[in-house]
Amino acid sequence: MAQMASRRRSVAAPGHRSRRVPARSRVTVRRSEAPLLRSATLSAALRDSRAALTSLEGELDAILKSLRGVDGAPEPAAADRLRGATRAAAAAVASLGAFGRR
Repeated sequence: MAQMASRRRSVAAPGHRSRRVPARSRVTVRRSEAPLLRSATLSAALRDSRAALTSLEGELDAILKSLRGVDGAPEPAAADRLRGATRAAAAAVASLGAFGRR
């Protein structure tokens, strides 16, 4: 049976265990446009979702107002407007999912 020669590691001084980072590593390369682009896109998505939710709230308020009114019934087009506002709000909120944790 042949024995393998054991190889000894060189022992470094206690304070010198870290490696030198290459000049162009992922840690040192700056990508200045990426965070700014993401934050601009995120802020636009947040504005869109806020506008869509505000529109949905407006449609619901209009229906409640008409229910409390003299007639006690909302106008026929109110259901279609509410459906459209709900779809827009759902799409806007779903677009925020792309900015979730990765």
